[in-house]
Amino acid sequence: MLIYVSNCRQAPSVESQAEVDLYHWRILQLSSGLLRIAAQLDSGSFRVTTSLSAIDLTRRIVRTESGRRYRLCVPPEEDPCLTMLMIANVARGSSAITHDVSEVVWRAVEAGAWPSEEGILIPALQ
Repeated sequence: MLIYVSNCRQAPSVESQAEVDLYHWRILQLSSGLLRIAAQLDSGSFRVTTSLSAIDLTRRIVRTESGRRYRLCVPPEEDPCLTMLMIANVARGSSAITHDVSEVVWRAVEAGAWPSEEGILIPALQ
């Protein structure tokens, strides 16, 4: 299967879009160790965030290096076709993807704490 991603552009400024609600998302770890969200937005467009810098597990908000906040409104995306498209969007502009940590992050969100066997993947939002 060949996937062609076109019409690539920058996200709006953080000032004009400080927080985004996500209903279709995955969190992927790159070979560099950095974590990024791959998502399909309500508009239908796909987005890859800057690196994740902090999380508020109680409020389900993840902050990125750019300062934008993403609210994880639902569990990670399970549709295999949509997940494949999100992963392809990350892979086109990043280093290799080494892990999908979406389920680990969601378990931490549901529990309000990181699972002891996984350790802290994203520091707490201050």
